Amino acid sequence: MVRKAKDHRPEERDQQQPDQERAGADETVTRTRLAVLRLARRLRQQALPGITPSQQSALAAIEHRGPLTLGELAAFENVRPPSITRIVAALEAERWVERTTDPDDRRVTSVEITTHGRRELKRIRLERNAWLAARLDLLDDDERARLDAALPVLERLIDSIPDPADPADQAGGR
Repeated sequence: MVRKAKDHRPEERDQQQPDQERAGADETVTRTRLAVLRLARRLRQQALPGITPSQQSALAAIEHRGPLTLGELAAFENVRPPSITRIVAALEAERWVERTTDPDDRRVTSVEITTHGRRELKRIRLERNAWLAARLDLLDDDERARLDAALPVLERLIDSIPDPADPADQAGGR
C-alpha cells in the first residue's frame, strides 16, 4: 500500500519554518555557549600555581577599575562579602593588593593593586596569550580570517551585558 505524502496547508508550512529557524538559533546559542565556556576554562587553566581563578578575577577587576571598596568588588565579582574578604586577604598576603581605610569613614576599606600585583597579572596574561597563540597557529588562513571577522560580534555581545558594579547599568542606562 502506497501512502500519499501529507498535504500541508500553507499555514502549517509557515509554522514549520519558524520552528526550524528557532531550532537553528537554539543550536547556535548552545554551540556558542559551549565554545566560549570551554575556551575560557582552558585559558584559566594556563596560569601557574599560586593564584586561584577567583583571585585572578578579583585582581584583574581591581587593576581595571582602580581602587574599589570590598562591597563594590563583591558586586562586580558577583560573590558574597565574606568570600571577597577571604579572596582579598589572600591577595594581600601575596602583596598583590593593598587595603586602605577611608579617613572619613573608618568602616570603609578599599583595595588597590600593587606593582607586584601588576607583574603577576602580566605574567598570567603573557602565559595565556602564548598558549592561545600556539592554538591559533594551528588554524589555516581562512579559519583565522573567519575568527577575526567574528571578534567584533563577540565584543559587542560582551558589551551588551550589564555591569553589576556600574549604577548606570543597573538603572537601565546601557
